[in-house]
Amino acid sequence: MASARGGRPVPRASRAAAVALALAWLATGACGPPVAPAEPASAGYARPELLVTADWVQAHAADPNVRIVDLRPRGYETAHVPGAVHLANADIRDPQAPPTFLPTTAAFEALMSRLGISNETRVVAYDDRGGIYAARLWWILTCFGHANVALLDGGWKHWEATGRPTSADTPAVARTSFIARPNPAWIATADDVLAAMTRPDVKIVDARTVDEIEGRDLRDIRRGGAIPGSIPVYWEDAFDRDTHLFEPAADIERLYADQGITRDDEIIAYCQVGMRASHDLFALHLIGYDKLRNYYGAWEEWGNRDDLPMK
Repeated sequence: MASARGGRPVPRASRAAAVALALAWLATGACGPPVAPAEPASAGYARPELLVTADWVQAHAADPNVRIVDLRPRGYETAHVPGAVHLANADIRDPQAPPTFLPTTAAFEALMSRLGISNETRVVAYDDRGGIYAARLWWILTCFGHANVALLDGGWKHWEATGRPTSADTPAVARTSFIARPNPAWIATADDVLAAMTRPDVKIVDARTVDEIEGRDLRDIRRGGAIPGSIPVYWEDAFDRDTHLFEPAADIERLYADQGITRDDEIIAYCQVGMRASHDLFALHLIGYDKLRNYYGAWEEWGNRDDLPMK
């Protein structure tokens, strides 16, 4: 695939027609709320429950067992999905906690309780960057044993483009009881990656840009390069960059199959701090892949350790 500026691959075919339909409706000056364009409710996904549409969120955001979580770094105070709570990304990765870099179980339980998330809550996460932050919350919750998590398909960009209601109010949230049930099967450490490098049944997926992989973009890391034997699959190729809606299952499947990655493989994904890798893992789980781990130490750990091999 050809590269664009900054080493990013050229975008796939757009599904901007859905957004254009909504904008065209608004231009007519018609009265009443806009009618949302058709959204791909499943698109052939093996696990369609991992994505919810804007229609679904608008209808269920106020349900007592639903919690919408806004993970955008900026903008929450100005406008967000009504009823959404805000979560800072720094709260779900501890760079001082190797080898997993996860928050402690007690800290995570307290964080979820403060957000009004219990073990019975259906969590729906969104951001404004195609799911990069939302997918990390999906992965973190899954690691702590809470699988009832979905992403808002299209995220904030699609929500705004289709004329949905917004709010600047911070909701009052009652504390809940959240009991974590850690599941280490989703986690890979540097030692796990080292052991996997000699196993043909394990594919190490690099979700970063070409410039990072080739050592031109260091991003405050001492060493530039990649883990030997890793396979680049850029995280943004799993969704339409105009609408931020996820691509159909067949296109996502092809994205990985073209790199020799199959359902029989165990997959360890990494990036710099675990967000883009989480997105790759989310896309794979969405289409039915099961043997998935995130090297959460990521290049921030690997690139700063002289004892680890690099290409």
